[in-house]
Amino acid sequence: MAIRARNRAAAHYLSNPRVSLIDVGLKIKEQQGNRIINQLCVRIHLINKPAGPAFEAFRAASPGLVIDQEVVGYPLDFIKTKYRQHQSTFARPARARAFRPLRGGISISNEWFFNFGTLGGIVKDQETGKPMILSNWHVLAGSSRAPAGLRIYQPGYGDGGDSRSTIARLKRHAMEQNIDAAVAELIDQRPTINDQLGIGSVSGVEAPALGMRVIKSGRTSEVTRGIITGVGGVSTIQYGRFPHQIRHIVHIAQTADGDEVSAGGDSGSWWLEESTRRAVGLHFAGSDDPEYGLALDMPQVLIALKVELMV
Repeated sequence: MAIRARNRAAAHYLSNPRVSLIDVGLKIKEQQGNRIINQLCVRIHLINKPAGPAFEAFRAASPGLVIDQEVVGYPLDFIKTKYRQHQSTFARPARARAFRPLRGGISISNEWFFNFGTLGGIVKDQETGKPMILSNWHVLAGSSRAPAGLRIYQPGYGDGGDSRSTIARLKRHAMEQNIDAAVAELIDQRPTINDQLGIGSVSGVEAPALGMRVIKSGRTSEVTRGIITGVGGVSTIQYGRFPHQIRHIVHIAQTADGDEVSAGGDSGSWWLEESTRRAVGLHFAGSDDPEYGLALDMPQVLIALKVELMV
C-alpha cells in the first residue's frame, strides 16, 4: 500500500521543482532535532518548505506547486533538504594516495575529469568471473560519451593520479536503468583484498531495511555511521547540465550521536549493515544541512550490472 502511494506521489509531484526526493520511510520530526519516529509515511523531500503566513503567501502565488495529501491518499511527511552528488571536495585527506592492495574506501576517478570519488569494493563479472571495481557512474564515467575502456586512476586524478596510476578500465554502467552505478575491469597491476578500509571484510549482500544501522568507509569522511530511514526512493538529480531520474534510493540519517554521515568525495562508498558487514547500499549523494546520505539499493545495483560480490 505504501509503495502504491509512493508511486502516486511520484507520478504527480516528482516533476515539481520543489521536490528533491520521494520515498517510503519513517517520520522525521525536524523541530525536535530531526528525531526519527517509528511511523511509516510517504515522504516528500522539499527544497523549500515555507510555514505559517509564508506558506499562505506561497500557496496564493504558486498554487500549482503545493502538495495535496488527498492526491497521495497516505500519511505524508515533508522533509526540507536538497541533495547533491558526493563526488568532490578539494581537501586532501589521508586516503588521497596510492594503496596496495586495492580495497574499498580509497580515492579513484576516471582519466577525463579532475576530481575523485571512492572505490566501493571488488566484484566479479557473472559471465566471465573477471574481477572488477564497483563505484558510481558519475565517478567511473561521468559522461554519456565515456567509452568502454576509459582508464580508472587510483588515487583519483584530483588526488594526484595520472596514467601511471591506472588500475582498471570502464566496462559498463546502469544509468539506462536509473541507477548511478558502474563497474570497471581490473588490469593486472595491483593485488586486491575484500576489505573496507577501517572496517574489515564484506561478508555478503542484504536488502536495506528501515531502522537498519549502517557503516561505510569513504575517501573523505572515512568511517561513518548512520541509520536507514527511507527506502524505495526516486529523485531527479542534476548531473552537470542534465537532470537524471534515479530510482531504488535508500535514505540514511545521523545516529543519535549526531556525527557526520558523508561528505563530498565519498561517492561510490558501500554502506554495510553494521553488525554483519553485509553490503546494503552504494553511496552517491547527500546533504550537509541537515546531515543525510543517499545510497542505491545494493541488490538492485548488482542485478543491473550483472556482477557478484567477491567475498
